[in-house]
Amino acid sequence: MHARFLAQLGRRRTRLLVAAAVAGAAIGLGFPGGTAPGDAADRFVAGRPATERAPLASDQAALVLAAARASRLRLDLPEPAALRAERVIDRFGGTTYDEVTATDAAGRSLHLQRFDAGGRLVGAVSFGWQAAGGRPLPDTASARARAVSLAANLGLGVSGTPDVRQDPDDTGWTIAWPRLVDGIPALGDGVRVDLWPDGRVHAVVRAERPLASRPSSMLDETAARQRAAGTLASLFGNRADQLAVGAVGLGWVAPNDAFDPTAPDAPGSILRLAWVVEARTRGELSEGLRAVKLFLDAGTGALLGGDVLR
Repeated sequence: MHARFLAQLGRRRTRLLVAAAVAGAAIGLGFPGGTAPGDAADRFVAGRPATERAPLASDQAALVLAAARASRLRLDLPEPAALRAERVIDRFGGTTYDEVTATDAAGRSLHLQRFDAGGRLVGAVSFGWQAAGGRPLPDTASARARAVSLAANLGLGVSGTPDVRQDPDDTGWTIAWPRLVDGIPALGDGVRVDLWPDGRVHAVVRAERPLASRPSSMLDETAARQRAAGTLASLFGNRADQLAVGAVGLGWVAPNDAFDPTAPDAPGSILRLAWVVEARTRGELSEGLRAVKLFLDAGTGALLGGDVLR
């Protein structure tokens, strides 16, 4: 039973990686750059196209291209030789957005920008390796200040102190503002800015998915731990004693098919409030798994999905 369960998890992760590579290759920053469910409300099914693209009508294209020009100047991206504006339906991400791709005189992609239905910038990326440039930013404080200024100029609506990380081998900086809703993290949502070493923009992504209503009554942490233990016993049978429930906390999560191969292949586009429970492995089970993460509905305790760490 356990071997079959692990095989199902392996197939599920392969489907997710393939679909994510198709749907998010342009930005590829680790969390969605989506807008609203819109035309992509039907969840993605493996084997079907992950995205649909169509040219924008002339009046809509004019608005989007004007927004792209304004944000391009704020981002200090290079002047393009040509622009292409498209409406993109991302079935895997459950979002719809307008995308502007800029190319140089040789037809090579320079940069890309994405906008939601209200014309807000939700994603931008400058293509190619651009390590050469001005003097590198000297420290974390400088990288943070640069990202804060950029976010303000772009109207990204960030608040609080961001997390700042210098990328390996001094290849740049990553500055992120996780999204909090009444103090509870919305997992995968927020604003992220990637900078080249000298502070030029590599990429910007904003993700803010819709939220389901909060449950009218909530499980407390003790009940969530008990429900997690029962769920692990159901999933792992007599090997459940090799899993120890550790960190437990509330989070807004996208339901997924991590433990249910019959569920839709794409994560839900509407976040639900859940207890996020991490269980660490030990014994023989730790040879294939490091940990299991469960998403348990904050109201009912029902399993909404989760993840596995190998």
